[in-house]
Amino acid sequence: MTRASVLARRGALWAVAVPAMLAASPAYAAERDGDAEAEILEQITLTQVSGLDFGTIIPSSTPGRINVRRNNDTCRARGGVTLVGTDCQRGEFLITGPSRQRVRITLASAPITLTQQSGSATMVMDRVRINGGRNKRLNAAGQRTFYVSGRLQVGANQDPGIYDGTFNVTVDYR
Repeated sequence: MTRASVLARRGALWAVAVPAMLAASPAYAAERDGDAEAEILEQITLTQVSGLDFGTIIPSSTPGRINVRRNNDTCRARGGVTLVGTDCQRGEFLITGPSRQRVRITLASAPITLTQQSGSATMVMDRVRINGGRNKRLNAAGQRTFYVSGRLQVGANQDPGIYDGTFNVTVDYR
Protein backbone atom coordinates (compact mmCIF):
# COMPACT_ATOMS: atom_id res chain seq x y z
CA MET A 1 0.00 0.00 0.00
CA THR A 2 1.28 3.38 -0.92
CA ARG A 3 1.46 6.32 1.35
CA ALA A 4 -1.27 8.07 -0.64
CA SER A 5 -3.66 5.15 -0.24
CA VAL A 6 -3.04 5.02 3.53
CA LEU A 7 -3.79 8.71 3.77
CA ALA A 8 -6.88 8.24 1.66
CA ARG A 9 -8.10 5.45 3.93
CA ARG A 10 -7.46 7.54 7.04
CA GLY A 11 -9.35 10.42 5.45
CA ALA A 12 -12.28 8.17 4.67
CA LEU A 13 -12.22 6.82 8.19
CA TRP A 14 -12.14 10.37 9.49
CA ALA A 15 -15.07 11.32 7.26
CA VAL A 16 -17.12 8.46 8.70
CA ALA A 17 -16.00 8.81 12.36
CA VAL A 18 -16.50 12.57 12.77
CA PRO A 19 -20.21 12.64 11.85
CA ALA A 20 -20.80 9.66 14.12
CA MET A 21 -19.19 11.52 17.04
CA LEU A 22 -21.13 14.69 16.27
CA ALA A 23 -24.45 12.91 16.14
CA ALA A 24 -26.46 13.70 19.27
CA SER A 25 -26.81 10.87 21.66
CA PRO A 26 -30.08 10.73 23.54
CA ALA A 27 -30.12 13.06 26.62
CA TYR A 28 -31.28 11.59 29.88
CA ALA A 29 -32.78 14.41 32.06
CA ALA A 30 -33.29 14.17 35.79
CA GLU A 31 -35.92 16.05 37.70
CA ARG A 32 -36.61 16.43 41.40
CA ASP A 33 -38.54 18.84 43.60
CA GLY A 34 -36.50 20.92 46.08
CA ASP A 35 -37.56 21.89 49.58
CA ALA A 36 -37.91 25.48 50.86
CA GLU A 37 -38.52 26.43 54.47
CA ALA A 38 -38.91 29.56 56.61
CA GLU A 39 -39.38 30.04 60.33
CA ILE A 40 -41.15 33.11 61.65
CA LEU A 41 -39.99 34.07 65.13
CA GLU A 42 -42.03 35.90 67.69
CA GLN A 43 -41.05 39.55 67.84
CA ILE A 44 -38.87 40.54 70.78
CA THR A 45 -40.14 43.45 72.85
CA LEU A 46 -38.08 45.68 75.10
CA THR A 47 -39.72 47.73 77.84
CA GLN A 48 -38.05 50.29 80.09
CA VAL A 49 -39.37 49.52 83.59
CA SER A 50 -37.48 52.38 85.26
CA GLY A 51 -35.04 54.99 84.02
CA LEU A 52 -31.42 55.43 85.00
CA ASP A 53 -31.49 58.19 87.64
CA PHE A 54 -28.37 59.86 89.01
CA GLY A 55 -30.41 61.38 91.84
CA THR A 56 -30.43 64.82 93.38
CA ILE A 57 -26.98 66.38 93.41
CA ILE A 58 -25.41 69.34 95.16
CA PRO A 59 -22.35 70.58 93.21
CA SER A 60 -19.39 72.50 94.60
CA SER A 61 -16.50 74.51 93.22
CA THR A 62 -14.75 71.21 92.45
CA PRO A 63 -15.90 68.82 89.70
CA GLY A 64 -17.11 65.39 90.71
CA ARG A 65 -18.96 62.36 89.48
CA ILE A 66 -21.84 60.08 90.38
CA ASN A 67 -21.50 56.32 89.86
CA VAL A 68 -24.58 54.11 89.70
CA ARG A 69 -23.55 50.48 90.14
CA ARG A 70 -24.90 47.91 87.69
CA ASN A 71 -25.24 44.95 90.07
CA ASN A 72 -27.25 46.83 92.70
CA ASP A 73 -28.78 50.25 93.26
CA THR A 74 -25.70 51.56 95.04
CA CYS A 75 -24.89 55.15 94.09
CA ARG A 76 -21.61 56.83 95.00
CA ALA A 77 -20.54 60.44 94.83
CA ARG A 78 -16.87 61.23 94.22
CA GLY A 79 -15.06 64.55 94.16
CA GLY A 80 -16.91 67.82 94.69
CA VAL A 81 -20.50 66.53 94.60
CA THR A 82 -22.96 65.37 97.25
CA LEU A 83 -25.96 63.09 96.72
CA VAL A 84 -29.14 64.10 98.54
CA GLY A 85 -32.06 61.72 99.10
CA THR A 86 -32.61 58.22 97.81
CA ASP A 87 -33.81 58.71 94.23
CA CYS A 88 -30.56 57.53 92.61
CA GLN A 89 -31.10 54.17 90.84
CA ARG A 90 -29.97 52.01 87.95
CA GLY A 91 -32.26 51.66 84.93
CA GLU A 92 -34.31 48.49 84.55
CA PHE A 93 -35.40 46.90 81.26
CA LEU A 94 -37.59 43.88 80.49
CA ILE A 95 -37.12 41.69 77.41
CA THR A 96 -40.08 39.58 76.28
CA GLY A 97 -39.93 36.94 73.54
CA PRO A 98 -39.96 33.19 72.89
CA SER A 99 -39.27 30.84 75.78
CA ARG A 100 -35.57 30.14 76.37
CA GLN A 101 -34.53 32.35 73.43
CA ARG A 102 -30.95 33.63 73.38
CA VAL A 103 -30.57 37.37 72.86
CA ARG A 104 -27.75 39.92 72.62
CA ILE A 105 -27.99 43.37 74.21
CA THR A 106 -26.17 46.33 72.71
CA LEU A 107 -25.88 49.70 74.46
CA ALA A 108 -25.09 53.08 72.99
CA SER A 109 -21.49 54.08 73.34
CA ALA A 110 -20.53 56.79 75.81
CA PRO A 111 -20.29 59.75 76.00
CA ILE A 112 -23.97 60.60 76.31
CA THR A 113 -24.92 64.19 76.93
CA LEU A 114 -27.55 65.22 79.47
CA THR A 115 -28.92 68.71 78.79
CA GLN A 116 -30.54 71.12 81.21
CA GLN A 117 -34.31 71.23 80.51
CA SER A 118 -34.68 74.98 81.01
CA GLY A 119 -31.28 76.05 79.69
CA SER A 120 -28.27 75.01 77.69
CA ALA A 121 -25.94 73.60 80.37
CA THR A 122 -24.81 70.00 79.91
CA MET A 123 -23.26 67.11 81.78
CA VAL A 124 -21.68 64.00 80.29
CA MET A 125 -22.39 60.38 81.10
CA ASP A 126 -19.03 58.86 80.21
CA ARG A 127 -19.83 55.24 81.06
CA VAL A 128 -22.88 53.06 80.31
CA ARG A 129 -23.00 49.38 81.26
CA ILE A 130 -25.37 46.47 81.79
CA ASN A 131 -25.28 43.90 84.58
CA GLY A 132 -23.71 40.62 83.54
CA GLY A 133 -22.71 39.84 80.00
CA ARG A 134 -24.44 41.21 76.94
CA ASN A 135 -25.59 37.71 75.90
CA LYS A 136 -28.66 36.59 77.84
CA ARG A 137 -31.26 33.81 77.70
CA LEU A 138 -34.94 34.41 78.29
CA ASN A 139 -36.58 32.24 80.96
CA ALA A 140 -39.29 29.60 80.38
CA ALA A 141 -41.94 32.36 80.42
CA GLY A 142 -40.00 34.22 77.71
CA GLN A 143 -38.79 37.10 79.91
CA ARG A 144 -35.51 38.54 81.15
CA THR A 145 -34.76 41.63 83.20
CA PHE A 146 -31.46 43.49 82.98
CA TYR A 147 -30.11 46.68 84.49
CA VAL A 148 -28.22 49.67 83.08
CA SER A 149 -25.75 51.71 85.09
CA GLY A 150 -23.58 54.70 84.36
CA ARG A 151 -21.18 57.34 85.50
CA LEU A 152 -22.08 61.04 85.31
CA GLN A 153 -19.46 63.79 85.27
CA VAL A 154 -20.66 66.87 87.19
CA GLY A 155 -18.87 70.14 86.50
CA ALA A 156 -17.61 72.56 89.12
CA ASN A 157 -20.47 74.95 90.04
CA GLN A 158 -22.80 73.02 87.71
CA ASP A 159 -25.88 75.11 86.82
CA PRO A 160 -28.97 74.09 88.81
CA GLY A 161 -31.88 72.41 87.05
CA ILE A 162 -33.15 69.10 85.79
CA TYR A 163 -30.95 67.44 83.19
CA ASP A 164 -32.01 64.65 80.88
CA GLY A 165 -30.77 62.69 77.93
CA THR A 166 -31.34 59.44 76.08
CA PHE A 167 -29.28 56.40 75.21
CA ASN A 168 -30.06 53.56 72.85
CA VAL A 169 -30.57 49.95 73.94
CA THR A 170 -30.95 47.24 71.28
CA VAL A 171 -31.89 43.59 71.78
CA ASP A 172 -31.44 41.11 68.92
CA TYR A 173 -31.86 37.39 68.45
CA ARG A 174 -28.57 35.63 68.93
